[in-house]
Amino acid sequence: MELFLFVPLETGIIGSIVYSFIGIVMAVLATKIVDWVTPGNLFRQLADEKNIPLAIFTGMFVLGICIIIAASIVG
Repeated sequence: MELFLFVPLETGIIGSIVYSFIGIVMAVLATKIVDWVTPGNLFRQLADEKNIPLAIFTGMFVLGICIIIAASIVG
């Protein structure tokens, strides 16, 4: 019985692309859900009214969600 320690390069690249796509979609969906649940329009506040504290909070939120998604994908 052989133990394979290495995965072919093509398999690793395809897996990375697929998991990256899944992670990006999940992060965008999480941001859209938070925008839907909270009062007001998050993106209008950021783009039109230049709400800096909201931008900092949104950035921290998205970064936190991405860390959680990455940890769940890596396992």
